[in-house]
Amino acid sequence: MLKVKIEGLISKLNGEAGVVVKNVKTGEIIMFNEDMVFPSASIIKLPIIWELFRKIESKDISLDNEVALQECSKVGGFGILKELHNGLNLSIKDLATLMIILSDNVATNVLIDLLGMENINQSSKDIGTKNTILQRKMMDGEAKKKGLDNFTSPIDVSNILEKFLTSYELSNVSRNKIIDILKRQQCNNKLPVLIDKDIAFAHKTGDLPGVEHDAGILFLNNTEIIVVVLTKNLKDNTEGIKFNNNIGKIVYDYFK
Repeated sequence: MLKVKIEGLISKLNGEAGVVVKNVKTGEIIMFNEDMVFPSASIIKLPIIWELFRKIESKDISLDNEVALQECSKVGGFGILKELHNGLNLSIKDLATLMIILSDNVATNVLIDLLGMENINQSSKDIGTKNTILQRKMMDGEAKKKGLDNFTSPIDVSNILEKFLTSYELSNVSRNKIIDILKRQQCNNKLPVLIDKDIAFAHKTGDLPGVEHDAGILFLNNTEIIVVVLTKNLKDNTEGIKFNNNIGKIVYDYFK
């Protein structure tokens, strides 16, 4: 059984893990440590894109709006924008795409400034998340020193992903655009590694020292399977990556 196999993998992990697997069509759900709070790493970019498209629905923002890249926006970590020239005009769609598929921290911080941290947190709460909070921008070491960090839980991430599929707050057009961006993810070393390459997987990863996350939606046999894997306190990040690989494989084998 899937539940027994996941439980076995968690018991062997040299760290802590939370897992949610949900068949959106049937409602079947398997959960382990679903309410445990984890450092969100780049998984926090999921509530950001939710708030962005909520603003698009209300006509406050257009995906075609452009923002000029500025030196003051450039930070380290993942992404390509830190390497590009100042003054480069980027559409909101460009920024959203880079934030998700390359986990670009510059694009993320520009969107946080545009949307407002409080608005992102409130819209996340409005859809029922309990443990998800954005308290600092990407690579903000000073905020982290003050104890400000970003957090989430497996069930919160699962709920956000399900909203991308089903929420009436978004039009079909917006939902499809979000899913399309997630499907073009370039960071594919975790959940999809041992899955058939022809299977569509719309997802977002995150990592920090001792943290390896992956969360997304498998499109399999005319249904959608939400898979969320969050880890923390890993002795070795490589072990966390392999844990994600194995979860992806057993979930795929179960539902295929």
